[in-house]
Amino acid sequence: MIKLVQIGTVKSRFKKQESPFEMRKHESTIEINPQYLEGLFLLEESRYIQVIFGFHLSANYSLKGPIYNGKIKGVFASRSPRRPSGLGLSTVRLLKLENNILRVHGLDAVDGTPVFDIKPFTPVFDYEEVEEINRDWVSDNPRNEIIRLIKTGEFSQCLIKAGELHGHFCPGLALGVYAAVRGMKELEHWSSDGISENTLVIVETNNCFADGIQVVSGCTFGNNALLFNDLGKTAATFAVRGGKGLRIAVKPEYWNLLNTDSPDFSLLFDKVIKHRQGSDKELNDFKNLSREVSFRILEYPFEKVFSCREVKPKLPPYAPIFDSVVCEECGEGVMQTRTVKINSRTFCFTCALKDFSSLQGAGIICSQNI
Repeated sequence: MIKLVQIGTVKSRFKKQESPFEMRKHESTIEINPQYLEGLFLLEESRYIQVIFGFHLSANYSLKGPIYNGKIKGVFASRSPRRPSGLGLSTVRLLKLENNILRVHGLDAVDGTPVFDIKPFTPVFDYEEVEEINRDWVSDNPRNEIIRLIKTGEFSQCLIKAGELHGHFCPGLALGVYAAVRGMKELEHWSSDGISENTLVIVETNNCFADGIQVVSGCTFGNNALLFNDLGKTAATFAVRGGKGLRIAVKPEYWNLLNTDSPDFSLLFDKVIKHRQGSDKELNDFKNLSREVSFRILEYPFEKVFSCREVKPKLPPYAPIFDSVVCEECGEGVMQTRTVKINSRTFCFTCALKDFSSLQGAGIICSQNI
């Protein structure tokens, strides 16, 4: 029988178990019992350490339950605090070591938690495994990292993710990110899985705002979970089939707030973007200012930027799957519903010279096929 020895105690602002994502955003301390002080020799050389502690507030355990993204897993396949042996493990950043006090960041343990062991995080032993674990984590659910960022409310990191798709940072993208984080948190569905079409978002504009919505929500045109109503409003409705819907729209007063906060932005926007004028320097200045303003928007109070209300949106049926056929003129595959019959022959719209709908910067228009 292994005997666990308490070597120290956690001092934290959290008196009860809360979201580990929130707890890991804060600093805490570990007070090592004086008789084990010598065991800390040269620990300060380690930037990250692993802390083994006890879930002393968990009275019992459950062998199966939901994890942070709603998926049901066994206790040994999760980080649940309700465990048969009641042991927890966290890798944290060591900020400072002074005598017997360790100041750390990222420890998801409540005040008074007993600490049983401390080990350095050693890349030479752990790096390959960590890289493989990260790949497996992403493979299990490509949205895991975004879900974590939504749960912890890390708006800036969400905006950085959105920038990877959008190509630059701008207020419209930031507004989409801000709205989507709030919408998905309120729905408590966190993200579209890209398959079931049970979580949907309806956007009312086809601009930068929509890209922020897609990245954070996981609802895209490609997985049929993003719907577009061509209304020209900076607004989005977040909905779950059979559940509630939430419509979030940018308030007109937001523009006054932005112009007051950054009067040069509108001037540069009109010149460089709207009128396609301005020097290379002005274009570069606009890019830098746009990036600065975008991250600052995420710090605005939500209620000053958005209106938010529950709605019951009319949702379409699940997207049908259509067969593909071959155009008898060009020989390319085409969705059956996008073909026409001419003299018993099957043609795509292009070869049939048929007009079609086109989503462009101005919205959905009828495009002439010539």
